[in-house]
Amino acid sequence: MTLCVVCSALFLALLDSTVVALALPTVRRDLDADLTGLQWIVEGYVCPYAALLPTGGFLGDRFGRRRVFLAGMAVFTAGSVLCAVAGSVEVLTAGRAVQGVGAAAVTPQTLALLSQVFPGERERAKALSTWSAVSGLALLLGPVAGGSSAELLGWRSVFLLNVPVGVFALAAGRRLSAPAASGPGRPFDGKGQLLVVACLGPATYGLVEGPRTGWTSAPVAAALVLAGAAALALLSVERRTPHPALRLDFFRRPVFTGAMSVTFLMAVALNTAYLVLSLLLQVLDGASPAQAGMRLLPTMVAIVVGAVVAGRAARRLAPWQLVAVGTSLAGLSLLSVAALAPGHSYALWWPGATLMGLGMGLVMSPNNGAVIGGVRPEDAGQAAAMGGVLQQVGALLGVASLGAVLGSAALEGRAATAPAGLASGLRNGLLLAGVCCLLATAATVVLTRARREDASGTARSRSGGSTAVRPGTDAAGDHG
Repeated sequence: MTLCVVCSALFLALLDSTVVALALPTVRRDLDADLTGLQWIVEGYVCPYAALLPTGGFLGDRFGRRRVFLAGMAVFTAGSVLCAVAGSVEVLTAGRAVQGVGAAAVTPQTLALLSQVFPGERERAKALSTWSAVSGLALLLGPVAGGSSAELLGWRSVFLLNVPVGVFALAAGRRLSAPAASGPGRPFDGKGQLLVVACLGPATYGLVEGPRTGWTSAPVAAALVLAGAAALALLSVERRTPHPALRLDFFRRPVFTGAMSVTFLMAVALNTAYLVLSLLLQVLDGASPAQAGMRLLPTMVAIVVGAVVAGRAARRLAPWQLVAVGTSLAGLSLLSVAALAPGHSYALWWPGATLMGLGMGLVMSPNNGAVIGGVRPEDAGQAAAMGGVLQQVGALLGVASLGAVLGSAALEGRAATAPAGLASGLRNGLLLAGVCCLLATAATVVLTRARREDASGTARSRSGGSTAVRPGTDAAGDHG
């Protein structure tokens, strides 16, 4: 029951990160939205989701993960209703922001609950495999659900579909068994949380408005400078505070640093590739939203298959090996798609897109295990929240990079005005995604080697004692 409820909630939270993309043309016509309005509908969800994830992790550790999980689901469901009845871009963006707040409370609890309900290594590996499969399913089912619902039932149905699943999660979630809350032991890092918001909020504004008003315009420049200053202040504050919202001390461990690097880079790659392929199918190939979603179905299935394979292969291969294979496969596949997709038929490049999905599926489960397995159980919520923050920041950057490269002609479907420029922009987006995957491979290999060297040194220093650390492992196990 726990796995079913947790995965249902995770499915909703991640689905809404992508579900709107193929419904945007219908929203634009119905609400008379311009390009900037459409971008805010997308980023209005992602920004509060990313900014408030540290608070979601803290609240779960402090007040109980089941309690915070249920509260977050209630907020998310209410936001879905607000989106469904919205009569303007502003109200729709506000509803998306409410959804983002609820998702920020729910997401950290899903991974942390699984780590506690399934404490055994083998059972936890299977649960994480299911969790990762649901993650991949949600991220790439977004085009199918969003496009088909918008085309057949109208864009409001995209949000109404969340309501029954949310009600189920609320009803069944009351029966979840979870450890008691840790109590008022760790104070809330209000200053750190405010700085996270002060960094991501202005950064989102600058990245969304930059292509429209110009990167050197006063509001955009001021927003980006403010975001940079807040980021520097955040690093300074979090190093000094005894109970930070973002545990920078986790990064002292190469395995955690490697897992977080992979999380960020693969989020940039996945979101960039997803948007590029959606635009390519609709704008260059002339597919309808539903047709585009169905053509992405092989990639979606491959992600799920990769996650399942990773769970079974975990008994024979080290997690870092699975991550390295998956990131390499995804990166090389994206480079092949970049060479073939723009200007060629779908039949030529869909195998590469499918292999890209398989590679990304191989990465999810072992990498998520490294994120939470490298910290104490009571810190699992914070670790999961930090991974979620980097994942959503990667999504922000992926969307923003395409907005800057493609411009309004691509996003509004006016490909006939500049088809060559659009094809070039789409190719560059795929190249960016492929390079990010290969950088994730490099980070995995380099940081795994650093961990092994550190562990070997520790083993040599303890060679005279009764306890030694086996090379290739660390104190918390071989997670990397």
